[in-house]
Amino acid sequence: MKSTGSVRRQILQHTFSFFSAILAALILGILLLWLDGKAPGDVLNSAFTSTFASNFRFANMVSRLLTIVLVALAAAVPFKAGIWNIGGDGQLAIGGFSAALIGFSLTGLPPAVHIPLAILVGMLGGAIWAAIPAFLRLRFRANEIVTTIMMNYLALLLTGYLVNYPFRAPGAANAETSLVQDSAVLTRMVPLSNLSTGLFLTIIAFLIIYFLDRKTIWGYEWRVLGANDEFGRCGGVSDKKMRFLAMCLGGALAGLAGSILVLGVYHKFILGMGGSVGFTGVLIALIAANSPALILVVSMIFAILQSSMVGMESKMGVATEFSDIIQSIIILMVITRSKLWSTISKIRPHRKPYGNPG
Repeated sequence: MKSTGSVRRQILQHTFSFFSAILAALILGILLLWLDGKAPGDVLNSAFTSTFASNFRFANMVSRLLTIVLVALAAAVPFKAGIWNIGGDGQLAIGGFSAALIGFSLTGLPPAVHIPLAILVGMLGGAIWAAIPAFLRLRFRANEIVTTIMMNYLALLLTGYLVNYPFRAPGAANAETSLVQDSAVLTRMVPLSNLSTGLFLTIIAFLIIYFLDRKTIWGYEWRVLGANDEFGRCGGVSDKKMRFLAMCLGGALAGLAGSILVLGVYHKFILGMGGSVGFTGVLIALIAANSPALILVVSMIFAILQSSMVGMESKMGVATEFSDIIQSIIILMVITRSKLWSTISKIRPHRKPYGNPG
């Protein structure tokens, strides 16, 4: 097991690597835009106003942040237990469709019943979708990286069929369901924005994960399994049980993200509504070393970056794909700096204790 000092050094290493990578990526991004004829001052001003200039824009950024945080946690929890979850996109889609199905098909329910029921069913849908590759890994040793990615495509095909045929909204031009009942809609916190009371659900979910990670035997056993599964088994940890639970919890978090998108943003299920946010969550979890606190910080940076790019596209003609370029640069910078730090640590001469002869 690692000492407290070693853990602190590792956390400082990840923190320093990330923030220095952010700074380097932003400088490089501004330089690229300057070479394209965009003034650096105009770029920074546009990025700031696109995110913080009004309550509406700030609320939309926070709404984007909620989804990113949840899918990053959905990846981080299984990662801690030593099992990969690359299936956030599929779990979000299944969870979102499940919530939409409850939202538009059940009538006459009060909001106090309808909303929790839709959210719980959405989380259950995500958990079940994650349980399938977890079972295949733990029972048949199937590679969970492959199976979770395959489950993403299966979720896309399944929800695509459902919203194109049996549950397609009458007269809809796109692949989408009917609107959910008013009793299933999450209250909008800022008029005309995408921010809903899903904010409080996300805060509760984050605090629960943080508590589980730091204050419970589950979190301890997940960390032990992630660090050394053989040591965990020798210590009496049920590796299969804990990894299965971690995977299901990750799926439930992704399902919650899909439920909030359906009930709080679109008020219906739209095919592909999550984009590729699941892969973004995986990258954020890896950058943040699966730390819930660092995940929140990294997710906020990514949410601000994505929101800024949306505004800069309309104001300055900057393609939204530029956000992906900056995010890729950040990831490469973090990986490079972490590798460099590790190399320096290995070749740096270790100090000898005082009084040690020779």
